[in-house]
Amino acid sequence: MVEPVRSSLPDRVRPPQVLLGVGAVLLVTAGAAVAASYGGIAARILLLALAATATVFSLRGGRSGLRSSEEVLAACAAALALAGSSPAGPALDGDPVTALLLAAGFLVLHRISPTTAAWPLASWGAVQLAVLRAHDVIPAVVQTETYLCVALIGLGIALSGRRVVARVALITTAPWWVAGVVGGITSTWADDAGRQWFSAALMIAAAVGLLLARLREVLDPLLGPPRAVPVIAGIVAGTALTGAFSSLGPLATTLTGYAGVLLANLSAALLEGWRRHLFLPLALAAGIVMTSLCVVQLLVAQRWAQLSLLLLLTAVPTALVAAFRTEDRPVALPTTVGCLTGAVLLALPDRILTPVPAAVLLTVLYGLAMALGGRLDAHVRKGTATTAGVCAAAAVLLLMAQGERAELAGLLAVQGLCTLAWAWHGGRRPGAPVAPDTDAEPAVPGGWRVGAAQLVAAAWLGAATAGLVAVEWYSLSAAAGLLVSAGPRLVRGRSWPAWGPGLLVAAVPSTVLAVVGADDGRAVAVLIAAAVAMVVGARTSLRAPLMIGAGTALALAVGLAVRQVPWPLGAALVVGSVLLAVGMLRERYPVAGFGARLADLR
Repeated sequence: MVEPVRSSLPDRVRPPQVLLGVGAVLLVTAGAAVAASYGGIAARILLLALAATATVFSLRGGRSGLRSSEEVLAACAAALALAGSSPAGPALDGDPVTALLLAAGFLVLHRISPTTAAWPLASWGAVQLAVLRAHDVIPAVVQTETYLCVALIGLGIALSGRRVVARVALITTAPWWVAGVVGGITSTWADDAGRQWFSAALMIAAAVGLLLARLREVLDPLLGPPRAVPVIAGIVAGTALTGAFSSLGPLATTLTGYAGVLLANLSAALLEGWRRHLFLPLALAAGIVMTSLCVVQLLVAQRWAQLSLLLLLTAVPTALVAAFRTEDRPVALPTTVGCLTGAVLLALPDRILTPVPAAVLLTVLYGLAMALGGRLDAHVRKGTATTAGVCAAAAVLLLMAQGERAELAGLLAVQGLCTLAWAWHGGRRPGAPVAPDTDAEPAVPGGWRVGAAQLVAAAWLGAATAGLVAVEWYSLSAAAGLLVSAGPRLVRGRSWPAWGPGLLVAAVPSTVLAVVGADDGRAVAVLIAAAVAMVVGARTSLRAPLMIGAGTALALAVGLAVRQVPWPLGAALVVGSVLLAVGMLRERYPVAGFGARLADLR
């Protein structure tokens, strides 16, 4: 038995509907061909008569519950009427007034038969056709505003119409929306006797209409990713507002940029729930666009004072966000520091601040940033420290450019202390890694090294400024810096990596000068320091101070002895000392006990 062939058409498509579709296509195509080929009043009357007949039968079909016939006949009536509204068919060079009258007539039919989806769509199509026909008549200065008005009408239909009407209206509105927005960007930035305000209002309305379309479930599949529409709406609204207010002068531009900052920060701080998901991308996009465009304008116009004010005002809400919203702190706190740094630097070209006070302010800002960042989580500390480092570098460069050596030394010392406090707080934070009590080297935070380098540079610069030439002013400063840079390793790590470099830098230059020079006071001081190092090393079980102190005392003694005797005797003395040392180290008893004790030291 042969199985019947099943139809591939969906169940809702029935033969009468196929007949209706084919008949509608044939009728409309034939009517358009008649209008295009023959034209004249007779052809137009024929088309309008056919349209009126189709309208009557569409209304009767609607009352009888024949939904397919109702829609198809209404579509035929609309197409025939539009074809007959022009002497040469539905061309764009027809009469726009006739198209508007047809749009009004289709609206009346929609009121009579509200269940027919073709009537509102036909009215919307007639409005678009009227605008296209009037394109050459509309003045060029208002064409953008006309496109935006048409887009607003389409958005209104999409927001209020039934499912199919809303979707078709939104799709056909897109070209008008894009054309109006692109043209509106130019008109809002043109100082044209108030025209920019009207264009800005229309652009904002178009952006809001697009955002509201996102709230309709039937339109959601046509609008792309969830964040796309809010971001686009925010960019359009932000650009329109900035362009309109830029015509009022630099102060208005500055305040507009600040309004963008407030919009972004307050939205991030206050919006919750579904409003946050919908409106936060819009607010962020609008705020960023407004601030960025205003900054660019002020930079191009070289309005440094206004830029400084804008950055100063920007820092206020950003600081509040950093204080009250923990999740936004990793971005808000470094942004606050960066804005304040920029505000201080931009105050220099217009002589609001001179370099020395500006450097002092930057150093104070650096200290505050490091003090706050040292108490926060690791990811916040890193970003804040990086921004604060830029601030400190700017202060140093300012004073270097001015040749203020004494002030630079003082600021470097303050910065070094702040950096060390930051590193110390970071090591004491709850959850910070603690070096295990093993032979492994604990990690050295970079803050200890940076702070030590700043203090050494301050000491060297201060010594050079004061005209101090003794080598100890420089070697002892470097040695102290090396010891400080070791940080926690001085207490928990092995002594040679932590104490060795600093003690060697402190001992070697002074010992060499004491041997080759004639300064007995330096020799006595070196000998006393070596003795102190040996005692401290023995008392604290540190191998490096003990060994370096002993080696320094031995080298000083041998050197002074060699300097006082003829060179053959001096050579014999040196060789004898070496042999004695080797013999002592080779002797098993009692030196072995000392070696074992020495090996126990860290």
